[in-house]
Amino acid sequence: MTRRSLLVGAAATTAAAMTACDSGSGGKASSRQTEKVTILTGVGFQGREAPIFVAREKGWFTEVGLEVQALPGKGTTDNLKNLVGGQATFATLDVSGALMEYTKPGGIKNFRLTSVLHQRNLACFIALKSSGINGPRDLAGKTLSYVPGGINHLLFATYAQLANFDPSKIKWVNAGPLQHAALLAERRVDAVSQFVPAVDSVRALAKQPITVLPFTDYLTDLHGSAVGVTADTAQNKPDLVRRFNSALLRGLKYAIDHPDEAGQIYAAQKETQGQKPEAAVSELKGLVGYIEGIADAPLGHFDMSRVARNIAILQGAGAVPAGLPPTDIVLTNLAG
Repeated sequence: MTRRSLLVGAAATTAAAMTACDSGSGGKASSRQTEKVTILTGVGFQGREAPIFVAREKGWFTEVGLEVQALPGKGTTDNLKNLVGGQATFATLDVSGALMEYTKPGGIKNFRLTSVLHQRNLACFIALKSSGINGPRDLAGKTLSYVPGGINHLLFATYAQLANFDPSKIKWVNAGPLQHAALLAERRVDAVSQFVPAVDSVRALAKQPITVLPFTDYLTDLHGSAVGVTADTAQNKPDLVRRFNSALLRGLKYAIDHPDEAGQIYAAQKETQGQKPEAAVSELKGLVGYIEGIADAPLGHFDMSRVARNIAILQGAGAVPAGLPPTDIVLTNLAG
């Protein structure tokens, strides 16, 4: 064998070894053991949670060395309790609800917000037009559905104050995430707590004209949902948080760019069996205006000037005390 043949053979062997090391996810996950993590959705499984399943189905979590299980959330308050209690690695949290919990006496403080999913708050109330509810003041003295610890309920007093009506005589009916539309259609409540992207689904079930009362009409610059972790995880496992966020935000971008495919992916998951893809598609299409073109920051990244305005609005309404620096609760270096 010639010297040239030996050199060529050695080079080929080295190249093959390098290719084997880099195969599968571009070498990102091959050098680490796959880590199992969990994320709590906002409330149950609804179409707006499709980015989680898109990222999982497309293998983007796997690419960054993660195996992700989605767990049904129960609103910001319960999600925070479960997060700091160790029942989940990540949690979907409403930014304003998290701020309110962080600042209240005896509130939960062992968490941080790491990436923002919705740049505008999604909360609204939906009523049948035939009910005579045409504006927020018409809600006074009515029966409303809610999710305990959900943002519609947490922000209601602030919403009522800014909309100038008395919230004290409201009758609240506890409802699961998929029960609100049925309660409204059956006239068992006067209005339901919901998120704006789900309006078409409610209208389809109600089969009659509806009135939508978005919180953003009065709470103009509040964020929607964000991904939270414990303060310990943020400090001790920043790489884990970045990897998770990068894959999830990739799923978010794909879902709003390809809502029809994302809706099919969502409806095919074991967690969402029985749900129709059309409802998820409708929610994803409705999300676009709440995600893009609002903040001077990349997708999923917090614009800290808007966080400061979010805090200022809540302070002005008496929902949180003065003196909370945004950096106490929001981390800008972990979005992926």
